[in-house]
Amino acid sequence: MSFFDLFTRLFRASNYRNAGSDILASSVIDHTRAEEWTVAYVDGAGRRRRTDVPYLLPKDDQEIQRLDYQHYILRQVLQGNISAPFQLEAQQGYVLDVGCGSGRWASEVATSYPHLQVIGLDLEEANIKASSRPLNYQFTQGNVLEKLPFPDESMTYVHQRLLVAAIPAAKWPWVVQELARVTRRGGWVELVEMGSGFVREGAATQQFMTWFRQLSQMRGIDLEVMGRLDVLLQQAGLHHVQKKTLNLPVGTWGGRMGELLARDMLSGWPSLQPLCQQYLNIPKETFDAVIASLEAEWNSHQTEYEVYVVYGQK
Repeated sequence: MSFFDLFTRLFRASNYRNAGSDILASSVIDHTRAEEWTVAYVDGAGRRRRTDVPYLLPKDDQEIQRLDYQHYILRQVLQGNISAPFQLEAQQGYVLDVGCGSGRWASEVATSYPHLQVIGLDLEEANIKASSRPLNYQFTQGNVLEKLPFPDESMTYVHQRLLVAAIPAAKWPWVVQELARVTRRGGWVELVEMGSGFVREGAATQQFMTWFRQLSQMRGIDLEVMGRLDVLLQQAGLHHVQKKTLNLPVGTWGGRMGELLARDMLSGWPSLQPLCQQYLNIPKETFDAVIASLEAEWNSHQTEYEVYVVYGQK
């Protein structure tokens, strides 16, 4: 099937016709071949994991639900889906969400801006009904650690977030260069990441983060890179680079937002137990005891967590 036929099939219902609609001619991947290169296993806790990438977290429906939950938290914290200082209402062309996860962010942007075409890229597409997707949303299979399957300067806005546990430190400069490469002149790149920045952390939080850093180092991941994303954007040639560091409360002491963020962490962090046991020889009982101590500790210490929002213009 030619790209023109596939593109027409994907977007016919939207009645959208853009003179630049052939920019993705080399990027659409045949989804019927996806499982030929997908390598996955189910760990001792019943969580599905990929073995062909350094990603630390599971890739399954349970994680997709957590990512959706996390999306709603970030949308509330950031007061919307976009932080970069420009108006998508006045733009034309394509929006790219790299590492789109559940596709929730991309779908919401597509709904809010029906005149744009929104593309979500990830290792695999979330198991969500196609009927729930806006007609101007398209999923493309790809790996952020490889060359993005899009031409130079083909995107109006490129968004990427929460890939701290997926990209090795040595790869970050190259990944940011790729994001800049596919962004058109005058377009924007935006990154949203959570790193290792806790404020007023207690013993249990320190212990868990020690384990997390050890696992990360085994896969070449360095959490400290998240605090230097603005430098990477500048090195990629972007202008008007801005970095915002948000300190979010963790625990019920911080009201509704703190409670939601604590729930998010307590639903995601336990997924690392099999890895801690396998690679660090941490007994399950020891790991579980640390997890069980976190919530009370966050409230007694009034712990906060740093979220980094960085953006720049091509």
